[in-house]
Amino acid sequence: MLNSLLPQINKRLCHLIPRLHHSNFQQCKLLSNISTFSLIKDLSKARFDELERLYPESTTLVADQPKRYDTRRSWSNDDTQKLLKLVKKYGNKWKVFESYFPGRSSFCIRSHYLSVVHDATHWTLEEKKILKEKLGKLQDPDKINWEAIQTCLPKKRSIKRIQQFYQDSIRPSLNQGGWTDEESKILRELLSIYGKDWCKISNELKTRSEKQCKNKWIYEITVLKKGEFTKEEDEALIEAVNKYGKDAFQKIKREIKSLRSVPQLKARYTNCLDPDVDRSPWTKEEKELLFKHFSELKNVRAVKAKMKSKRSIRDMYNKLRSNKNSEKTKLM
Repeated sequence: MLNSLLPQINKRLCHLIPRLHHSNFQQCKLLSNISTFSLIKDLSKARFDELERLYPESTTLVADQPKRYDTRRSWSNDDTQKLLKLVKKYGNKWKVFESYFPGRSSFCIRSHYLSVVHDATHWTLEEKKILKEKLGKLQDPDKINWEAIQTCLPKKRSIKRIQQFYQDSIRPSLNQGGWTDEESKILRELLSIYGKDWCKISNELKTRSEKQCKNKWIYEITVLKKGEFTKEEDEALIEAVNKYGKDAFQKIKREIKSLRSVPQLKARYTNCLDPDVDRSPWTKEEKELLFKHFSELKNVRAVKAKMKSKRSIRDMYNKLRSNKNSEKTKLM
């Protein structure tokens, strides 16, 4: 449809460009820069040069216009520091700050500021350690001084986020290991009563958080097929990934009409089928480097990045676990 209209669009543009006024410098320059049609590109450039010769003062205004920001582009460190200084000096004038960041809305600016100040990223190991020390033995959340806990953290976190972390991760009544058959049975019964109201289900179950209940339902109870992948499944998965890429497993699941869950398909390809993943036997030097870095960083992903390793996270984790088990055996 679009291809059939292109000749008409080009014809109209060819008539329009010579009539552009000096107030249309911006549009004229834009057309000369981005057009993929040589005739329109040449006409736009010729008209811009003519307008530049006739109205030099207008081209100066175009050149002096502030840089437009692409709202989809990540914030640079310079822009982030600039925003922090503006807020410190003038307060929360989000609408006013739009003029400092052309192309970004007040909502976008405010959201970025809050994400920086309150740090909406993952919890650091230091923060988790502090929270476990402060909250690990406290049973009643109504008796916790959340403001005092907030001041103990190195980065400012909202009280709501701290409470959510407590409920999901370090509440003393939570079970952190695998689900028992009894827990799975009760979860199914509660799902039939409350539907997907994870808050009510968690309160009734008592031993699992909302997040744990939801993940159990998504990744295990709703999975229609379990067990080892067949050769046919692997071949279909490889073909679909080659067609759609490694970030489209939802589409891949529909394409191959698989009864597996999306996490199952992704884990299978990443750990067993991806040709970019190193599955060769571990060398002695590689293992020593893995154990050394993990003892320092305590994070498998950080170790993988530091080693610049092509091994999967699962492979590295399994190697660390086998080493830990072998050390325990030696002590016994």
